[in-house]
Amino acid sequence: MNEKSILILGVGNLLLADEGIGVHIAQRLQKMALPPEVEVVDGGAGGFELIAHCRGRKKIIIVDAVHADAEPGSVFRFKPDAVAMRSRASFSAHQTGLQEFLHFCKTLTPPPEVIIYGVAPQETQRMSTQLSEMLARKLDEIVALIAVEVERAVASEKHAKSA
Repeated sequence: MNEKSILILGVGNLLLADEGIGVHIAQRLQKMALPPEVEVVDGGAGGFELIAHCRGRKKIIIVDAVHADAEPGSVFRFKPDAVAMRSRASFSAHQTGLQEFLHFCKTLTPPPEVIIYGVAPQETQRMSTQLSEMLARKLDEIVALIAVEVERAVASEKHAKSA
């Protein structure tokens, strides 16, 4: 088992404004004092190279833009089965890679628990490494949500070890 049993994987295209929200969140989390069980990876636009980060994990938290009929900055927490149920047009530009990545995670022994945080973007067509004002204002709030998820995961893992 990997000594860093919890992986936070921020993915997205940093060149397309809010499409890079997962990367912005990963970069912010990398600057925080997180428990030693946690590794944060800036996954960029994804790809099979990310698979190497999955082995030996108990939990993987993926953060990405999700195109939903919702107010920009809305955050959705869901499990991998929800990805297969959505239409191809509803996820970010690297959705196919995400589906393949999730399928690979299921083949690991033991398979990690995977949670996806999707953030509704405002701007994804504008070439910019900066988030829209709306998402920039919500960035700290979104990072705090993920930090709470991490705290719960670490506490759960410690409880399981002591039982």
